[in-house]
Amino acid sequence: MAPPTRPAASAWRAWAGPAAFVAAMAAYCIGRSVAIDGDLHPWTNTLVGLVVLAGATGAGFDRRELGVEGRDAGRGLAFGAATVVVAAIGMLLVAVLPATRDVFADDRAVVSTGAMLRRTLVVIPLGTALLEEVVFRGVLLAWLARRMTIWRAAWWSSVLFGLWHIPPTLHSADGTGAIGDAARGGSGTALVVVGAVVAMTGAGLALCWLRIRSRSLVAPFVAHWGINATAFAVAWTVGR
Repeated sequence: MAPPTRPAASAWRAWAGPAAFVAAMAAYCIGRSVAIDGDLHPWTNTLVGLVVLAGATGAGFDRRELGVEGRDAGRGLAFGAATVVVAAIGMLLVAVLPATRDVFADDRAVVSTGAMLRRTLVVIPLGTALLEEVVFRGVLLAWLARRMTIWRAAWWSSVLFGLWHIPPTLHSADGTGAIGDAARGGSGTALVVVGAVVAMTGAGLALCWLRIRSRSLVAPFVAHWGINATAFAVAWTVGR
């Protein structure tokens, strides 16, 4: 007797949604890198993030699953702010020591004061942190957690977060910053991309930990924004 096919079909249907979501986000990531002007990134990413969040809510995910429950926001803010403070202290120590301050040497941070403020207060929170946290620590983590343990879901979400950074890393490899210098040096573009994927996978796991422990998407959003903004501000200061 032939084995029943219903379980396999049911499993396929269970994974069709997440697979389609990942494919759509990958297409957007690639398309954004080649077709959307950099000045528009904060606004297009914000719009996509809000659409994704609204779509997930409409599809039946509750606020607690997505990490947007209002009563957990304060806890999330505390977790995120504490993470930023610890990271900022570490970055400042690296920046003030002559032996390590070159870590922050980056031509991309040699900009005007206005451009630095736009980068730290607009581009990073709206053009980077909001969309990535909604997608990877919000919707995708919740979707995967319905099908596996929360920490396994965090692992797969973080791997996909690492892969998400391939297009922007390839773009940066053509520039004049630290990534571009490494790509033109002995490492080569391929190793730079692999290093970025591994590093961002690790960062994704840390952000997932914040999201799970705090029960709020506010925690990874604040940490993501604060750490990236502090790093850019320190690099801007070192380059002056």
